[in-house]
Order: sequence, then structure tokens, then C-alpha cells
Amino acid sequence: MRTEEIFKTVMENFHDGIIIADQNDEIIFVNDAAEKIRHITREEKIGKSILKCHKEESQEKVRRALSYIKGKQNTFKRMVIDSVADRVYENTYQVIADSNKKVIGSIVVSRDITEKQKIEQENLDNNQKLKLEITGLTDRLNSLFFESLTSLVYSLEAKDIYTKGHSERVTNICKHYVQEVYGHTQLLSDIELAAKLHDIGKIGINEAILNKPGRLTEKETSTMRKHPEITGQILSPFVNLKEVIDIAKHHHERYDGNGYPDGLARDSIHIGSRILALADTYDAMTSTRPYRKALEIRNAMQIIKENLGTQFDPTFGKNFIELIETGTI
Repeated sequence: MRTEEIFKTVMENFHDGIIIADQNDEIIFVNDAAEKIRHITREEKIGKSILKCHKEESQEKVRRALSYIKGKQNTFKRMVIDSVADRVYENTYQVIADSNKKVIGSIVVSRDITEKQKIEQENLDNNQKLKLEITGLTDRLNSLFFESLTSLVYSLEAKDIYTKGHSERVTNICKHYVQEVYGHTQLLSDIELAAKLHDIGKIGINEAILNKPGRLTEKETSTMRKHPEITGQILSPFVNLKEVIDIAKHHHERYDGNGYPDGLARDSIHIGSRILALADTYDAMTSTRPYRKALEIRNAMQIIKENLGTQFDPTFGKNFIELIETGTI
């Protein structure tokens, strides 16, 4: 059997979906699993752009991902949910380079991780249930708690023009980051709630400072910097939310220890806080504020890159930049 035939036989019998494209992103190979996973036929796709294997609304993200890995000759992964078949796939994009490191094509491998996701979600649900049972927090009290916090968030949004929508955007960014990097873990549940509530302490800050159209004075800045501590105070009665409180309270700490309110540094800062700091800063920079217009994404990315190792955790920051530049977030 010739080498080409062996190669084709092996690739065809892979359980994972495999699509290979040439240097022009034109598809040259599609295996059986890829046809089933992507609901396509090889006859209609071979010779076409690899972007055509994705839904129209996802094609721009895929284009950015391919451009990213070609520029860095890297590997990139992203999760894809097939709502029709009720399956979850992990797509791995990787360049194919020759002996001179010249890019001659790319390969996309789709792996079914549905069962893994279900197990992780079941473990997360069980942990949440156990946490509630241990603390004696009833479903009714839990509901009342969230209703109260939601009311506070609405009150804050009415008071602070900028905050409206900010917490929701930051929450979505954090969720995407954790799902892509860590999967369905307790961190996902904790950071989702912490992101929603991270600015709730601003309810204790004067409106004139929150909505000031110009730069804050030194005294006003000092006052504004109290909001993470106020957030911690508001949430402190709920001892079962220790991790959530820790994440929310310390989202303005810096990797180099020059942040606030407690001057924590490096690994002493909760993982969730380090992720939330990136999401919060990114959304702040790319949103219009009372005193400046929104920055373009590429400018915001450059600022984050320049502050890796000082303001931001360098490892988390690199992951964050990759997820933004590839269009995953």
C-alpha cells in the first residue's frame, strides 16, 4: 500500500473530525467524522475556502484565528456548541509548516467533548448543592439574596451611566475565558457571579464622582478606589461566597503589588481576580467614558501587552490576548 493510501486510511478512520487546507485556505481533505460533525459533504467543500465549513456568523472569528496561527505558527483551540445535535466540540487549529518553517497549509481537528463537559457540569452542580447544604442556606434565602443584589445592581446602573452594561459585558468575557482555558469548573461559577457584582461597591460612591466628565482629582481618585472594599463589605455577611467575595474585592490588585485595596501581588491574588482584572480593564478601554472615546481593540491590546508582568499576570494576559485576537472573545 502506498504512503498516500496509508495516510488517507488512517485519517479516514479517526473518530475526530479532520479538515486540511492548503496555503490559500482551500480545503484539500475532509474525513468522514468531519462530514458528520459539521453537517457537510466533502464533495461540496473540497476546493472551497475553509471558512465555508463554518456558519456565516462565525466566519470572521475563524478568519482571525487562522491569521493568528499563521503569523505565530501556533496552535489554537476553541469550543463550539452544536445546538442541533446537542454536542460540544473542541476545535484545534494548527498550521502545517515545511522543514524551512514556511506555512504550507493548516489543519482543523474537531473532538467531541460532550461527555467530558457533562461530567464537569455535574460535578459543578453537585459542589454547588453541597455548598448550599453545608452552609444551611435554603433555596428561598438564596433566591432572596440574589434578588437583593440584583436590586442593588439596578440601583447602581441608574446612578452610574457607565456601569450600565459594563458588568454584563465583563461577565461574558470572563465566562468565555474560563470556559476556553479551564472548562466547566467551580471557577466558572464563582467568576460569573463575582463579575456581575464586582462594581456593586460603587453604590457608596458619590454620583458627581461616578459621572464626572473630566479626569478625577487625587482626592476623588482616592474615594473611587474605595469601591472594591465596599463591595467586599456588602457581600461579607454571606460566608458561603468567600471565593466570590475574594475575586470581586481584589479585581483592582496588580501583579506587581501596586494595586488596591490590599496591595496583593502575584499568586497571592486569586486566579479569578487576575482574570477579572483583564476583562474589566479591556471593557473599560473599549467603552466610551465620560472623559474619552472608546479605544480601538488593537490599541487596547497593545496597552495590555505593555503591562504584562506589572499590572497583569503575564500568563493569563497572553491567554487573554490570544482569545481576543483570534475572535474567540
